[in-house]
Amino acid sequence: MRYLLLLFMLLSSFWSKGQELLSEKPLRDARAMSTDEIGNIYVVYEDNSLVQYNEHGDSLTHFRNIQNGMLAHIDTRNPLKLLLFYPDFSKIIILDRMLSLKNEIDLRQLNIFRVGAAGLAMDGNIWVYDLNNVQLLKIDDNLNIVNKSDDLRSAIQSFPDPVSLEESERKVYLLDTVKGIYVFDQFANFLNTIELFPIKQLQVYNSLLVYVSGDSLWNYNPVTAASHSLPLPPTDDFISARIDRGKLYLLSKNKLRIYNLAP
Repeated sequence: MRYLLLLFMLLSSFWSKGQELLSEKPLRDARAMSTDEIGNIYVVYEDNSLVQYNEHGDSLTHFRNIQNGMLAHIDTRNPLKLLLFYPDFSKIIILDRMLSLKNEIDLRQLNIFRVGAAGLAMDGNIWVYDLNNVQLLKIDDNLNIVNKSDDLRSAIQSFPDPVSLEESERKVYLLDTVKGIYVFDQFANFLNTIELFPIKQLQVYNSLLVYVSGDSLWNYNPVTAASHSLPLPPTDDFISARIDRGKLYLLSKNKLRIYNLAP
C-alpha cells in the first residue's frame, strides 16, 4: 500500500508540475509498444517487425515473422523470455533477450483454433484463453496443460472476449474492452469481474491496474476499489501509454516520447 501511494504521488507531481520530457524518438508506422524491467523498449511496426531499443532510444536488434499473420500482442515483462502472439494461426513465438527464436508453439496441436489472448505466467509457463471452449489454460513450452479453468459458460452469464491478459501477484487479469476485466487465480479458477470500461489497454503494475480510457491514464486499486485519473499530454495519433521504472512512455504512430515521473 505504501508503494501504491508513492506511485500516485509521483503521478500527481508529474502532472501538477508539468511534464519533464526526457527524450523523443521519431518512428515510422508504429502500432504497439512494451517495456521490460531492465529499461528496454519494444516497438511493433505495421510491417509486423519488432524492434528492441535501449533506454536511450538506440536500436539494439529486431525480429520479423510474416508467415503467422499479424503480431497482435507482445509480453516483455521477462527480458530473457519474450512472448509474441499471432492469433491468425493460433501461434506463439518465444524469443530470447536478443530477439532470437527459442520456440514456436502451435496451439492447434491442442485443438485450440481460436485464441483470444496469450501471455506469460510468473512461473515461466504460458497462459492462453481458448475462445471456442471458453476456458483459460496454463500450458508449458511443450504443450502440456498445467492448469485450466472450467468451461466459463457454466460459471458466469457473460464470458469474456479478451484482447490481452496479464498475470501479477498470483492473479490473472483478462481485458475485455467492452465488458471489463475478468480475474482468475493462479490455478485458473475464476474469481470475479471488475467492471471498468471502456478500456483501450491494460497494464498491471505493482498491484495497480493502469489503463487508458478516453484521453486519461487511470490507476485502479483492486483491493480498495480506489481509482485516480490523470490527463495524458496531448499526442497526435496516440496509440498507447505505459509506466515503467519511474517513467511514462507515450507512443504515437510516428513518435515515442519518454517522460520522467520523479518529482
